[in-house]
Amino acid sequence: MNTNARLCRFALQRTIITAMLALVALAGQAQNFNWRLEGKVDNAAPSDTLTIIDSERHQPIATIQVKNGTIVPASGVLEKPAVCRIAKKGRRGSIGIFVLEEGTTKINIDLDKAYVLKVGGTPVNNDLAMFIDEQNRRTDNHTAYRENMYHIVSDIVEKHPDHALSPYLIDWCQFLFTPTQSLHLIGMLSQELQLSPNVDRRKEILLIEQETEVGKMFKEMTGTAPDGKAVRLSDFVGKGNYVLADFWASWCGPCKAEMPHVIELYEQYKDKGLQLIGITVDDTPEKSDAIVKEKGLNFPQIYGSKPMSIYGVTAIPYTILFAPDGTILARGPLPMVEKKLAEIFGE
Repeated sequence: MNTNARLCRFALQRTIITAMLALVALAGQAQNFNWRLEGKVDNAAPSDTLTIIDSERHQPIATIQVKNGTIVPASGVLEKPAVCRIAKKGRRGSIGIFVLEEGTTKINIDLDKAYVLKVGGTPVNNDLAMFIDEQNRRTDNHTAYRENMYHIVSDIVEKHPDHALSPYLIDWCQFLFTPTQSLHLIGMLSQELQLSPNVDRRKEILLIEQETEVGKMFKEMTGTAPDGKAVRLSDFVGKGNYVLADFWASWCGPCKAEMPHVIELYEQYKDKGLQLIGITVDDTPEKSDAIVKEKGLNFPQIYGSKPMSIYGVTAIPYTILFAPDGTILARGPLPMVEKKLAEIFGE
């Protein structure tokens, strides 16, 4: 092959490669979409600045302006829909949730509250609105609330199995749903989402929790007491009393803040058959001892157990209520378990 032929062939190959790269770039651009956000903001300053946060990546998406309680319409481009929250500098926590997707998302929020009041405007947000409305509805019938939320989330997951909102809601409702219910919802997700690291990790934890979900018999845990002697969960559970187990750690500020109320509940119900025990999580005996002395915790403690691997406790403070025969009656944040206590003791 002469030189000119080789040059022509090279030029043709380069043209083909350039064309292919252009097609790939266009395909990538085709996945992008334009979003727009409008809405109302209660308890905002006459002129305020807020930040849209991607809840999955924990990264800011855009800054928005508020004028006299109204969001100045904001817009931008994203590669894929995002489940979002609103944050304000100097304000603790963020306000959620809503979805940025193709079209105009409309929200109503209150800077004094942690949740969106109203959402809509786009297909997925219109479906999310039912979840938001039920979440914001106040009811004393916790059983009915759980059932309603499960049906709503189930409908959303079935309708949007490949949308980021679906696993987000499953995770959001981890304390409302039983592990069996959550695992069923995960099974409704697309294969791609089921195999994602976050969902796969959640499934692993749920399988552990499923072995000790409400209605199951307690599983043994071993550790040491503050005096250094060996102690077992069965030393207290299954002995004829209701047992409230409080999971805590010296490094957990919310745990220490909640302790006075835990003790109040014990004092309220101890004459009716309630026993209280503490179970430390990822702590040293020395640091645990310091808190026991500082807070005057004069109820039994179990140090050095493995509650995550046995009960799937991944966040504290956390509580589990055991029946006199050792059956698990309730588990989750204290307010949820407290309702079960009131139900049992008729208050």
